[in-house]
Amino acid sequence: MTLFDRYVVVDWSASATPTTGANSIWIAVLDTTGEPRLHNPATRSQALDLVDDLLDSNGRSLVGVDAALGYPSGTAALFGLDGVPWLATWRRIAELVTDDAANRNNRFAAAATLNAATGAPEGPFWGAPSDAFEPVLQRTKPPSFPVAEFRAVELALRRRGLHPKSCWQLLGAGSVGGQTLTLLPGLVRLLERVAVWPLTTGLRPPTADVDVVAEIWPSMFVRSAAPGWVLDAAQVAGTAEACRRADRSGDLVRWLTPSTPDAATVEREEGWILGVEGEISSG
Repeated sequence: MTLFDRYVVVDWSASATPTTGANSIWIAVLDTTGEPRLHNPATRSQALDLVDDLLDSNGRSLVGVDAALGYPSGTAALFGLDGVPWLATWRRIAELVTDDAANRNNRFAAAATLNAATGAPEGPFWGAPSDAFEPVLQRTKPPSFPVAEFRAVELALRRRGLHPKSCWQLLGAGSVGGQTLTLLPGLVRLLERVAVWPLTTGLRPPTADVDVVAEIWPSMFVRSAAPGWVLDAAQVAGTAEACRRADRSGDLVRWLTPSTPDAATVEREEGWILGVEGEISSG
């Protein structure tokens, strides 16, 4: 018996205009049998509506999102936030980011506000376009960071020769910072309906019969596309199929229970990427 009845994989986009095709939002929906169904909503609002509808469907969904669900240990304290670190950071970002039905958003201004709250001369967010540049939000990577550049899971991947981007990078090929800032406010609204692995569940399979949101990195599973395919579409379809195979074989339980000496910070602030198994300490 599988843990989930449906596998939903979301490749997010921080685009400031409605966009389809390459470098836009792609969503794959895969049931326990059959082929992936692909959706390419033009806006984040449409994408969230689709996810909402899927959560209303019968059965239990695993929703994998290609954006960071946490920040490096110490981030919430750096921003002057109290409470459970990951949740305090999510809520602060939701307060700062505005994002309308036409994709117009203020992610660079929100990043600048968070940078200013640190009192540090530079960073941690960086990658401002020319029209959003200001002293607290630089165009290029700062020489040092007031908090770690990478989370434990990203360091684990880099030790394996892979190159995930830092959640602080807002622009550039493969960057995830803008996607994270524009996704988290939508996830805040879903918190009463879903579990968030491993931030609300711990590093273990959820015990309750609840839909689960988890961070994924599709490049772990699919790195190229067949002729005629948009890479993002191929990646969400392939990642959904990988999750279903892992659930059928029992490997998904292992994915949900990675062994790491960083477990306390992973569960309270940093999060983890589904499919990255146990690793030596990041310290």
